[in-house]
Amino acid sequence: QWSPLVATLIRCAGEENYVDSRTVYIGHKEPPPGADAFIQQRFPDNRIVSCKYTFWNFIPKNMFEQFRRVANFYFLIIFLVQLIIDTPTSPVTSGLPLFFVIIVTAIKQGYEDWLRHKADKAVNQCLVTVVQRGKKISKESCRLTVGDVVYVKEDETFPCDLILLSSSRDDGTCFVTTASLDGESSHKTYYAVQDTKAFTTEEEVDSIHATIECEQPQPDLYKFVGRINIYMDNESVARPLGSENVLLRGATLKNTKYIYAVAIYTGMETKMALNYQSKSQKRSAVEK
Repeated sequence: QWSPLVATLIRCAGEENYVDSRTVYIGHKEPPPGADAFIQQRFPDNRIVSCKYTFWNFIPKNMFEQFRRVANFYFLIIFLVQLIIDTPTSPVTSGLPLFFVIIVTAIKQGYEDWLRHKADKAVNQCLVTVVQRGKKISKESCRLTVGDVVYVKEDETFPCDLILLSSSRDDGTCFVTTASLDGESSHKTYYAVQDTKAFTTEEEVDSIHATIECEQPQPDLYKFVGRINIYMDNESVARPLGSENVLLRGATLKNTKYIYAVAIYTGMETKMALNYQSKSQKRSAVEK
């Protein structure tokens, strides 16, 4: 019979691979003593990868994908049979067209993937304004981490999934277009919680002492469940968070001079990345 301590250790060992919620420290500030215990979690950086290949796996991966096609595999078998068995036709008649198609397709797909590499590099290296120690600093988008407080100006695109803390508007709202996500060009209104909407300068935002508890990343653009715990005078105030508080990566700020928001999902964990359809080869119904 297991002792209670051993049973606890086994349960914790099994849970460390997956936790159904996450806790985000706003500005990377830990809560005051006496707050709820927190299990440290690791989050990815804000790097976006849309390419399929690397320099090392291009040839084997591309060849595997091409020979998954029934036609290519059929002509490869015919070519090998003609090499092994004495046949009235030359292996060149089936091998030359096959390898010509394979090489041309590989060059085309390699060029397209190189363009994706360039696009990813441009996105990952664009500069983002972050609030640290009461000051605005610029750093590359790929270096953003969960918990960073981000400053976004009008007509700028959100670099990751954010929770709105405050805006230039007195009521703590902002307007956003999500045309790149769901095709809707109309302006949508998003809200900051009542306890943080009054913090409109770098010094004030940096003084916020709070944590956000929310669900793990999932691709539904219109679903979000979480809460924000704000610590004031050694007391914690909890406020619910919903989809009306979340600014998604790829959306654009409109009709609002600026906002302050905290990163909750970054990189390949953003809703946009989770909805991204990988650039796999198209296959006909017969091949499937």
